[in-house]
Amino acid sequence: MTGSWGKWLRIPSLAERLRAQGVREDVIQAAERTAFGSQTDRALPALDEVLTESEGVIQLVEGRQHSSYGLLVLTSRRLVFLPAETSRHEVSTVDLSDVLSLDWRIHRGLGVVDVTTGSGRFVVDKILGNQAESITNSTRQAMSPPPDGPAAHRDPLEQLAELRALHDAGLIRDAEFQARKQDLFGQI
Repeated sequence: MTGSWGKWLRIPSLAERLRAQGVREDVIQAAERTAFGSQTDRALPALDEVLTESEGVIQLVEGRQHSSYGLLVLTSRRLVFLPAETSRHEVSTVDLSDVLSLDWRIHRGLGVVDVTTGSGRFVVDKILGNQAESITNSTRQAMSPPPDGPAAHRDPLEQLAELRALHDAGLIRDAEFQARKQDLFGQI
């Protein structure tokens, strides 16, 4: 409830609640770009115990693994599944260097991320909207970063504004503008 009622009732936003709990800023920014329920946003502070100082959070989505709901987190080094109730389940991780194949699909209207490693499969399902496709694409980018290091996750709305400025200046053609715009809409 962060709209006008939330302001009137002085209900803190998710970012304000997380900052008050001392959660890392990269986790807060990823959480603000994600659509998920309140049952898993309580797991966000527990990410600090799982993450190392040298890895940054690129994206996170809500999903289910082995009948346990939680957060699928893409960092600069690995994929992490953190169950919402960490006391009953273990955290699952896959180093990006161990990924042999990576795919996504829609099953019964919800997204599925399917990762194959040398030691087996890592599957997270029940992902809302196009978030399975988005985190799969982001994972592929993180697996093969440019030579100057991993790219930071950029806000699709900022990229859209830059794209529109390039198009308005005549630096890109209509067809390229439309194709890239559709890709960015898929990330929003």
